[in-house]
Amino acid sequence: MPEHEEWIATSGPRLVSYDPAGSAIPAGVLSDARLSLMAKGLYALVLAKQGQPINPYEDAFESVEDIRAAIDELVAAGLVVRVITP
Repeated sequence: MPEHEEWIATSGPRLVSYDPAGSAIPAGVLSDARLSLMAKGLYALVLAKQGQPINPYEDAFESVEDIRAAIDELVAAGLVVRVITP
């Protein structure tokens, strides 16, 4: 069990594919100057889970502070929501 835990999921309906490799990151997200590269990468991970909540702290190399900042960016942009642990 990771020391830190915070579950997030996409904030609304997203295109779901039976092939996770087919998940595309919207160009608007990639070009959003408000989002750091870390936040964009975390969003890609969230999309790859196709609506299933994730705990980005699990198996992460990045610092807790960096992950938390990326989550905050995505929440502020309305791209993810915090959810109760599944």
